[in-house]
Amino acid sequence: MASTHDKDDFRAQARGIAEKHAQADQRQKRLLQGGIALLVVAVLVIAALVFWQVRSQRIPDSGPVPASANQWGGIEMTADGITKDSSDTDEVSADDAGDPPETPPETPEAEGIVEPGTAADSDEPVQIVIWQDFDCVHCAEFEETHAEDLAKLVDAGEATVEYRTVNYLDSATYYSSRSAAAFYEVANQVGTDEALAFQEEMFTHQGTGGLDDDEIVEIASKHGADIEQAMDDQDWRPMVDYTSATAQADGVNGTPTVMVDGVVWEQGSSLSEAVKAAAEGKDPNEAGGEASDSASGGATESPSASASGSSTASAEPTEG
Repeated sequence: MASTHDKDDFRAQARGIAEKHAQADQRQKRLLQGGIALLVVAVLVIAALVFWQVRSQRIPDSGPVPASANQWGGIEMTADGITKDSSDTDEVSADDAGDPPETPPETPEAEGIVEPGTAADSDEPVQIVIWQDFDCVHCAEFEETHAEDLAKLVDAGEATVEYRTVNYLDSATYYSSRSAAAFYEVANQVGTDEALAFQEEMFTHQGTGGLDDDEIVEIASKHGADIEQAMDDQDWRPMVDYTSATAQADGVNGTPTVMVDGVVWEQGSSLSEAVKAAAEGKDPNEAGGEASDSASGGATESPSASASGSSTASAEPTEG
């Protein structure tokens, strides 16, 4: 017959076994809950990607030209403000842009670009044209380096700057396209200073994986523009597609590509020095100084350039 001490030991062992089973059940329950949570997150991510895919499929082939854009998709900033209603067409389509050249030209063959020496001959402000992508790391570096110079040059009437924003780096979220479309609407509503400030802030988020529409709307509101409806309607997305297709057809194979007074600027000096040289009838690239990192290797290839292995007109391109 078992003693009282033996019975107590049996009870203790039974309790220990029961506690271990309970702990194991709790661990399995937590693992199951964690697995369900991960599954829910995965489903949400997939749903978000599908949502963006569906949205992109709703973008029509053709669409209206924003008031802030010219017929080539450029937003021109001047000392008097943003040039409005300058386009000679009301509607554009990427299908009309043409095909990229098999052999990229040394200088983009883009319309709306002045002939070299125009500034000195006409006594007009020096024309600066910049092809950029809001998701381009080298464009963000360019903005950080030259934003202050650009603002001063425009404000002083020494130069105009025209931004042709492309979607070369579009991904599943279409961030390049959405941010470029937002820039059009901001420029529709505000002046040069506010539009440049919006752009500068947008580039501070490069490399974060892109912003969603609400975040872009919030940044725009900080700079005086209400773009929520325009983002929902996606009115300017066909214009972004057209601007990008036209840039590729013109031989703009990377971003940033910068032209100063009709010459591809190699960024070997300060922008102020390049503009001063152009105003004096000199080659902007002869202004002096050593080439910056963004000039010597700082361009992100367009999709067509990546496929063909060609290089950008402004620099030897690297992947952004």
